[in-house]
Amino acid sequence: MITPQTLYEATNNGLDILLYYYPQARDCAGTRKKFKARSGEDDASAMLRQGRNGVWKFIDFGDTGHEQDPIEVCMNLENVKFSEAIVKLAGMFNVRDELNRSVNKPEFSEGAASQDQAEGCRYYELTQEFSKSQLEVLGPRVTAEHCKALHWYLAKWVSLPVKNRTIKKKHSTDTYPIFMRECLVEEARDGKPEKKFYKIYEPLNPEKQWRFSYTPEGVKPKDYINGLSELKVAYKKLNDVEEKSFFADPANEGKPYKSKKLPEAFICSGERDALCVRSLGYHPIWFNSETYKMSDSEYREVMKYVEVLYNIPDIDSTGKAKGTELALRFLDILTIWLPKWLSDYRDRRGKPRKDFRDWIEIRHENKDFKNLMLSALPAKFWTERQTGKNKAKEYNVDTVCLHYFLRLNGFYKLRDRKAGTSRFIRISGNIVSRVTGADVRQFIHTWASEHFLSREIRNVLLNSPRLSDSVLENLEEIELDFTNFTSTSQMFFFPRMTLEVTGSGIIEHKGTATALNHYVWDDDVLQHNVKLLPDLFTITRDDTDPDRPHFDFTVNTTASKVFDYLINASRVHWRKELEESLEDMTLEDAQAYRQEHKFDIAGPNLSPDEIEEQKQNLINKIFTIGYTLHRFKSPSRPWAPHAMDNKIGDEGECNGRSGKSLIFTLMMQFLKTVKLSGRNPKLMDNNHWNEQVTRHTDLLFIDDCDRYLNIGLFYDLITSEMTVNPKYSQSYNIPFEDRPKLAFSTNYVPVNFDPSTDARLLYMVFSDYYHERTEDNDYNESRSVRDDFGKDLFGRAYTDDEWNQDINFFLQCCRFYLSVAQEPIKLLPPMGNIVKRKYKADMGTNFEDWANYYFAPDSGNLDRVIPREKAFEDYKTYSGVNKITTQRFTRSLKAFVALCPYIEELNPSDMCNAQNRIVRKVDDVAKDMIYLKSIPMPTEAAAPSTPVEVPLWETSPGNPPY
Repeated sequence: MITPQTLYEATNNGLDILLYYYPQARDCAGTRKKFKARSGEDDASAMLRQGRNGVWKFIDFGDTGHEQDPIEVCMNLENVKFSEAIVKLAGMFNVRDELNRSVNKPEFSEGAASQDQAEGCRYYELTQEFSKSQLEVLGPRVTAEHCKALHWYLAKWVSLPVKNRTIKKKHSTDTYPIFMRECLVEEARDGKPEKKFYKIYEPLNPEKQWRFSYTPEGVKPKDYINGLSELKVAYKKLNDVEEKSFFADPANEGKPYKSKKLPEAFICSGERDALCVRSLGYHPIWFNSETYKMSDSEYREVMKYVEVLYNIPDIDSTGKAKGTELALRFLDILTIWLPKWLSDYRDRRGKPRKDFRDWIEIRHENKDFKNLMLSALPAKFWTERQTGKNKAKEYNVDTVCLHYFLRLNGFYKLRDRKAGTSRFIRISGNIVSRVTGADVRQFIHTWASEHFLSREIRNVLLNSPRLSDSVLENLEEIELDFTNFTSTSQMFFFPRMTLEVTGSGIIEHKGTATALNHYVWDDDVLQHNVKLLPDLFTITRDDTDPDRPHFDFTVNTTASKVFDYLINASRVHWRKELEESLEDMTLEDAQAYRQEHKFDIAGPNLSPDEIEEQKQNLINKIFTIGYTLHRFKSPSRPWAPHAMDNKIGDEGECNGRSGKSLIFTLMMQFLKTVKLSGRNPKLMDNNHWNEQVTRHTDLLFIDDCDRYLNIGLFYDLITSEMTVNPKYSQSYNIPFEDRPKLAFSTNYVPVNFDPSTDARLLYMVFSDYYHERTEDNDYNESRSVRDDFGKDLFGRAYTDDEWNQDINFFLQCCRFYLSVAQEPIKLLPPMGNIVKRKYKADMGTNFEDWANYYFAPDSGNLDRVIPREKAFEDYKTYSGVNKITTQRFTRSLKAFVALCPYIEELNPSDMCNAQNRIVRKVDDVAKDMIYLKSIPMPTEAAAPSTPVEVPLWETSPGNPPY
């Protein structure tokens, strides 16, 4: 138990507490300097000084002038009581009264069993003498008398079952009490002794599962209500007194006595809660587990003895669920819901407080409990009373109880502070549905019919104005967290479970009432029953080079069709493997190879380097899928997936049909997606281009981007907030953390591979394994994704097992990404062909044809300086293109040099000036030059000398040609 002394010891004798509330006093502590305790004061009138006991004090001469210790300061400023102030300050300064295994432990002894101690039996020695510290473990107000009333004992020692005639005893200590409760099963009658068992309770056992045990074995019945026998005794005592008083009154002579019930009893969630209720003077009952289901007959039995039955559930997720269930099964039970603020405080283990003992430690006065009782409500939402001489029943709707009943059934009003609106909703576990006032009324009428309420009551409900929309507007307003991710996890919601994916694994939260406290709209629930499967793939990591870790890939099973499709979409060397390498085989052998390696990323007909390239392509896709599925937006990883074709084609050639858009279409099952066509290069010229996007959108997918769509216009959207401009409505901003991720697919390469582009795009490269044969290409056949499987992925013909396999694949992709998400790792595909496509696009067909001629090995234009202006004019003459800039010409020239196999570099650095330019004088005029340095040929293969061609330009004196 945390005391003021332990609190002060942990807070620098309370000085840290005072400086928390008065940080402006930091330079005044320990001096005679005064500070202003309140803003707006003219003069400083407060000071801090250390008392004789070492505890710091606060004195405000502008107020009372009396010394206040730190706890008093907290009480006054926070408007809380003493006990609440201690708990609040303990939480603020992380002061815990935690269990200490070296202190909170029993003592043990061992010896020979006596003659009357039978083998296999447990023994104990009991007392009802409790120390103060032992009682404090049970509750702040619990006394020995309260323990005796509920037949609790302190076990001086309790043994393990006798074994081999040896008895091992566990002894209670002040720091580790062992309690035992005598539980009556049957009273003694007809000469038979009473039947009872003992419940052993070790509240300070660090291993929570071993806190309870029972002896002797086999006596405790399956269904048992603790406290019921004591309730019966209290009922009998009450009526013994009342009956004696009744017959002592002459006025009652000849009248029969009618038994009276106890005013109330309380269902508690555990032993200590029950003792705390008893310490307030009330009668508790409790079950042996929080999930115990009270039967109808047990409820009727309890109600024989009490007028009103209260329930005090815990306020954790299990307690709320069981408390709601009990309230809706027995409508007359009044439920005391502990206040929500209780969970803001921490218990001795640092966990949120949740039960009645936690509450009474903070609020332990009788009037506080009376207030809880006044706030308790039954789920029965109608009242009945007898009127008139004929005692006719009159029914009415109790609005407060009606709204409570609706709340128990999940009906609330959801407040959306960002949108400034509210709506009716229904919560089932963590699944939220949108409803209307009519839906609420229909629910009540259906419930009344299914529970066989009388026609009179149903008529009252149908005619009552208390079910109107205007009255339902007073339903309890609630705010919910619809965030389904953290920086290190991603949640996926299914009808019967929630799966939490982290970098280390996938956590299964059974049912929909999850303790995650995250909610999901019903239309975002993935309507499939999922079973977690073993890993479909394994990605291993080699950190030999810590700056560039290498990842390797192993396929464990290709049961998932989406996985199969991505394997083939990564097979950039499929033509060599499945066509060229099989030319010398028989038709049967070739067909057998293709069938055996239908979905193989590492076919035996490929070289190690080719296999490695395909694996890296596949790892990149898995990484990118995981990144896209993770809704968290990191400012350090503001990437937009960009899918494109690997095949090198001619300038402007549109390959397509490779299945690159399909992966984003499949992810729409998991992501709320807005899909736009990128074929219009002027897409963003429309002021309302993104009007479908909301802060609930997960992915904005620009599909099939045109060659001239300027992706640079999206850069700010990738890395910052997004402005949405709907038609006929005011524009608004979506913050970076709420805006959707962006993704692109295109048949073309990006116009730029500059640092700004590379920092924002997460490239994916798709092979042409899937393709369309036309008269203009050399494919042998057409092949689509559907051809591989005989059905569409995620189509109507999909079986439950196929769905399960594919969902597991996506979950495992997300897990892999999260396993590296906290590191500066961006897994890109091999970009060789993409870079070549970029260079070919930069050149264009005209320039490539001209350069191949102009800079041919025997052209005489290699290994010499040439005026850039001269070459530029020659190109324009050759191509007939006049509208071209020198910058465009230079970019094309660099692309040609990068692709040309016999040219080493353009403008060698040793020939350039400080501005990286080659400048020579031509006719006494300084001009920019170009110099294409060829790759030296081996000496033995050197070509014979050839006559030097006529120079393309005349050299000036002092400027010989190179």
